[in-house]
Amino acid sequence: MSHVRFRYFAGAESIPAEFVHRIRTDLARSMPRHQVADYLTTKQHILRESHHLVAAETAHGCVGLIAATERDPDDRPFTYVETLLVAEEHHGGTVAFGLVSRLFREITHRLGEFPELVAMKTYTPKAYTVMRRFTVHDDIRCYPSLDGSDPDEVRRLAARLAARLSPECRFDPRTGVVVHGGGTVGSDFWRYRPRSGNRRVDTFFAAEVGEFDRVLCLVHAPTPAARAALAAALRITPNPAPRQEIA
Repeated sequence: MSHVRFRYFAGAESIPAEFVHRIRTDLARSMPRHQVADYLTTKQHILRESHHLVAAETAHGCVGLIAATERDPDDRPFTYVETLLVAEEHHGGTVAFGLVSRLFREITHRLGEFPELVAMKTYTPKAYTVMRRFTVHDDIRCYPSLDGSDPDEVRRLAARLAARLSPECRFDPRTGVVVHGGGTVGSDFWRYRPRSGNRRVDTFFAAEVGEFDRVLCLVHAPTPAARAALAAALRITPNPAPRQEIA
């Protein structure tokens, strides 16, 4: 496998125009089973307005992209993952982890610690299972649970975020489903309905998530220990202490 390099951009405005073109064309070529060109045209804000972007590159071109924005509604800040795209030949490999790790390394270094709340809307059960993997500490809550066991306070938090992210859509706090939360991007982005390999998760998505629906996923780390555990899971090291000058 070719060596993968991860490039971080602090804001969409910092991406050179020619590299934006490369992202579009390379991902469209490397993801032939997905309608990437139409997706990025429909969601132009991702490459124009996101606060954080990481592109994965090999000698053959761009093979992955993750983008996120910082939201602060009602004094409840959270990081919203706008998209995560990985070339099909790298599915099941380490590119997705590398994108997520580099993104949150940069965010953590800017905030001084891992963000307390991370949100993402998704149609694919694989993305949900990725979010679930970050339940690496007893204080971390991942929503939705799929079995209806989410505490009321977590459901209320999810409803608040859903109202901010998709105010025009109906939200079911029991399942986390944002009805028509995908906007005009329907299931035709995927040539085949995505699967995670986890029967319980795949069954839930098949039964509850319609063509234009999305599941709002949350990772909530309310304590310093929980946030430190997330940083460690993503191999994020603390900022080095400033050097002390000797008089």
